Amino acid sequence: MILLHLAVIIILSKLASALGYKFRQPPVLGMLLLGLILGPSGIGLIQADIVLKSLAKIGVIILLFMAGLQTDIPQMRRVGKSSLLAASGGVLIPFLLGVSLSLAFGYNLTTGLIIGTILTATSVSVTVMTLMDMKQLKSNEGTMILGAAVLDDIMAIILLTFILGFAGDSSNLWLTLSKMVIFFLLSLSVGFFLFGRIMRFATRLHVSEGVVAISLGIAFLNAWSAEYAGVAYITGGYIAGLLLGRTLMKRRILAAMETMGQSLFIAIFFVEIGLEAQLRGLNGGYLFVFLLLFVAVLGKIAGCGLGGRLSGLKPIGALRVGIGMLPRGEVALVIASIGITNNLIGQTEFSGTVLMVVVTAIVTPILLKLAFKGEPEI
Repeated sequence: MILLHLAVIIILSKLASALGYKFRQPPVLGMLLLGLILGPSGIGLIQADIVLKSLAKIGVIILLFMAGLQTDIPQMRRVGKSSLLAASGGVLIPFLLGVSLSLAFGYNLTTGLIIGTILTATSVSVTVMTLMDMKQLKSNEGTMILGAAVLDDIMAIILLTFILGFAGDSSNLWLTLSKMVIFFLLSLSVGFFLFGRIMRFATRLHVSEGVVAISLGIAFLNAWSAEYAGVAYITGGYIAGLLLGRTLMKRRILAAMETMGQSLFIAIFFVEIGLEAQLRGLNGGYLFVFLLLFVAVLGKIAGCGLGGRLSGLKPIGALRVGIGMLPRGEVALVIASIGITNNLIGQTEFSGTVLMVVVTAIVTPILLKLAFKGEPEI
């Protein structure tokens, strides 16, 4: 059955992308809507089983790996302060709005803190794909979004760590923080000093696509290391791409990732987001979920946009950064999973989180296209 599901997803995702392109919408939007139609919220033809989830995980790692390869490091340095301001605003304001909304609906403080934390983390996979399609990934706003997304995922994980400690699970607090620091120090050090030598070694191997295979292995190893350290695994994939992008093999690796990712894994990832939606699991909490979606959108646009303005961006640039930081993804779902596993949130809040991931993924390409309308391609 999995082969049939893969055939349906791959073929229909390309048709849906082509349809989106025909109506001047980013291809990713067609794939997301396809997932909603095929999944439990639609006709229920395909379920997000363990195989599809695993392939989708590979897809998002490859996507962020590609984003890292295409990142201009000197430009990233120039927007470093701006990214920090955008990330800080994009964490603080959504967090406060989430906590306030939860308390207003009668939830206890611990549940409110978890819900607030869910709203903080950004998943830029949708934004990256959209910016790639519009040839804006290397714009100032695109570079700033990438930097801010990495930073606010780190802030979200640190925030979650302290909240779990507040809720009574404080035994591993400092261990988790130590593992995160060690991961960043090791991954950056190894990348700066060894990746160039590893790629030169790979070119001397008399095997088919040795450079591509080893670089992909590095991306997966870095993603696993990040996950083991308590950081989002996509951050590990992005850092691997960022550092391998400094080597002479950058274009060769990127071309192979484009072929591999766009033909299979990335399409599966975006369709699987739609498959994850469980609209029937809201249990009557429609008003709370609607307002949760509202503050999720408002909080990121206001928080990241404010950070962008403070860093000197024009209003339209700040708005683009805020919209680009809208999507939530794997980090939000991980936080929600931890919350429901520890009885800190219920099924309504968990289903609302999944719906938030889907809705923000759908509206972001539309809003980004409008925000970048008339801008020359980069």
